[in-house]
Amino acid sequence: METFSTILTLLMIFSASAAASDSCDITGIYGTQNEVINVDEITDGCCTNFVTKNGKEVHILNLHFTPGNSYPMMTVSTAAPSILIFTSTDTHFTTIYVASTSDVQLYVTNETSLSAIRHQLHRAPAAQGSELISWATEQFGGVSSFTTLHDPVNITFTGIKGTPLASPCQLRWEVPMRKKSLMVQSEGNAVKNCLFNSQDELHIINIPDHVGIRNVSVSVVPSDVKLVLRGPAETFWRVNAQRVSFVSNGVVQLSGLTMNKTMILSDSDTELKSQACSYFKNKSISSYTKIQLNGPMIMIRIGKREHTKVAERVEVKTTESPPSFTWMQLFTSPEYTVELDPSTKVQTNKKIYAQVWSLVHGDLDLNIRVRSCLARSKDPQSVEKRISFKTEPCSACHNNTRFSFSLDGLQDMPSKTWELQCHISHCTKHLNPDCAEPQLVKRNVQVTPSYVPPPDSCFEFSLQSVLGIAFGGFLIGVLLIGALWFIKIRTGKPVALGFGSTGTFFSGCPCSLIKRHAVPTNPSPSENSSANGSMSSTQSTPTSSMA
Repeated sequence: METFSTILTLLMIFSASAAASDSCDITGIYGTQNEVINVDEITDGCCTNFVTKNGKEVHILNLHFTPGNSYPMMTVSTAAPSILIFTSTDTHFTTIYVASTSDVQLYVTNETSLSAIRHQLHRAPAAQGSELISWATEQFGGVSSFTTLHDPVNITFTGIKGTPLASPCQLRWEVPMRKKSLMVQSEGNAVKNCLFNSQDELHIINIPDHVGIRNVSVSVVPSDVKLVLRGPAETFWRVNAQRVSFVSNGVVQLSGLTMNKTMILSDSDTELKSQACSYFKNKSISSYTKIQLNGPMIMIRIGKREHTKVAERVEVKTTESPPSFTWMQLFTSPEYTVELDPSTKVQTNKKIYAQVWSLVHGDLDLNIRVRSCLARSKDPQSVEKRISFKTEPCSACHNNTRFSFSLDGLQDMPSKTWELQCHISHCTKHLNPDCAEPQLVKRNVQVTPSYVPPPDSCFEFSLQSVLGIAFGGFLIGVLLIGALWFIKIRTGKPVALGFGSTGTFFSGCPCSLIKRHAVPTNPSPSENSSANGSMSSTQSTPTSSMA
């Protein structure tokens, strides 16, 4: 009997210890740092340095809430007088309660239930995204920021140095938690996690079917990891890891290879854990994460317990592309302050300044290299033109790069709408950098031919030609004057036309007013006598003949 009691006691102790190692309290971790799991949401947003003429900032807050939070409450603080516009497409909450002690004007879109404490509410149209930005721009002159937040509790705008002439706010992918001039504290229940005391690197990620996430990037730091990736049917998983085994009910891309779902996975926490251990033949798991963020994209980083920074840097050396979302911005000046409006037509001879950004998960510090660029026309019969570019200096660039180019090669092309395509690579900052496979970034550009003056029908003289003609005329004048002077010296007569006796040179001229007269001469005596004799003898002949 005593032996049976001892065995029963030992079995109870073993069962209790096994249960303790296989269960833990799942807690909210969203917005906080975790040793193993870190989740960031990628949402639509934008940020400019716009302020109204009286110095007010204009901020739009697009809010999402986890199901079950029927009466969300938040506080909003601003460093400067501001106009705050609230909107939400969620329908499972009753009323949003907002408190603020700052100098703010509150606007709320129609069909969004919001109650403000000690502030009057103004109505905005039931618009979303770019349409709401367009309304705010028309109403106030511009928008300082558009931010999408999940389960916010405290929101603080730290202020900007703004101008009424700022560039328009254009939506792009961003991580709202890393936004400058914005501090956010959120409820942690959007992402829940539990860590187990297990030596097996088996991690489970569960996204319930009602969540709208469709693109998930998973970065795995340790090697020899086993992953269970469970999400809605259309979820696309992009995994970056060295050596990993996985099972998923969705499409997974690993090292450039795309694989379809491997098995059907349950949405239940208990059943999913059991399926994972059965599939990998493990007795325990390392972590379990449940994500209920409603953004279109998220980034997940799976770290290594008690890892050091040195070990983490060694894991970074890989030729695979880091989990990142990359985009390109175009600017009109080398200061990179005024962004190019996509609807603006750019002359082909104008220089365009580009900046490529990457949202790289974690603390990685990478160089971004531009490999090549080309312009592709948006016509049915597309034409490609290679674009030459020049790298621009940027001492403070972190995970981004700058370059400039012009569209001279498109001057004579009939198409006016082009898509700029550039291939970029992420490279480590080492003596012998290791670069990932090139990624493609795109941006549309409206192009118009630059003005070319019409050809002039008159002959254009250069400065050298004008000086040569002037000098030649001078030499000809000197030679003519010298020739006239020589004639005057040799003849002793003036050579100026139409003066004095020069008229005699033009005897054939009927208009000459000079009349010729015989000039009498007085012969010498000898000439007289001989002449008289001749005349006598001549005159006597007729007399004698007459006789």
